[in-house]
Amino acid sequence: MQINELIDLKDTLRTRFPDEILDASQIQLTGTAFTNKGDVILDLRVNGTVTVPSTRSLEPVELPLDFMIDEIYVLTQAAEERYDETEAVFIVENGVIDVNNTVAENIVLQIPMSVLSSDEAAGKNMPKGNDWEVLSAEEFEQRKEDNKKVDPRLAKLSELFNDEDNDD
Repeated sequence: MQINELIDLKDTLRTRFPDEILDASQIQLTGTAFTNKGDVILDLRVNGTVTVPSTRSLEPVELPLDFMIDEIYVLTQAAEERYDETEAVFIVENGVIDVNNTVAENIVLQIPMSVLSSDEAAGKNMPKGNDWEVLSAEEFEQRKEDNKKVDPRLAKLSELFNDEDNDD
C-alpha cells in the first residue's frame, strides 16, 4: 500500500506532549506499508515543522522535520522473536495500528537535547539576572585568561605565593 498523506497532529502533539511541543504544521507522510508473513512493515518518510521551546530561554523555536520511520508490527510475541534486536518491532494491540500515534511518538524522539534559536546559537541574547549571566564557552575562557593577568602593582605578591607553594 502506497502512502502519501497530509495529516494534522497539532492537537495530539500539544495534548500528549505539552512541555515538548508548542505548535506543529501539517505533517507529510510518504512511503509504504506492506505485509510479510502476517506482519506489517511500515516505511515512512515524515516531513513537517514543529515549534519547541528553546532549552536555554524557553522561547519558541521552529524545528524542521525530515526523518524515516521503519517499524514492524506483529500480532504475537512469538512473531516478534523472528526479528533482530536492532529492528523496531511492536506487538499490535486490538488488531489496529495507529499510524498517527506512531508518527507523534517518533516526532518527539526527533527533538534534540539542546534546541537554541538562531540568536542563542550565535551567542546573542544570553539570559542574565542580578549577579549572574550565561556565558558562551569563548567568553568563559576569555574571562579565565583575564583573571590570570596580575595587576603590576601586585606582581611582587604573586611571587611570594609561588615561593610558599614550593616550600610544601
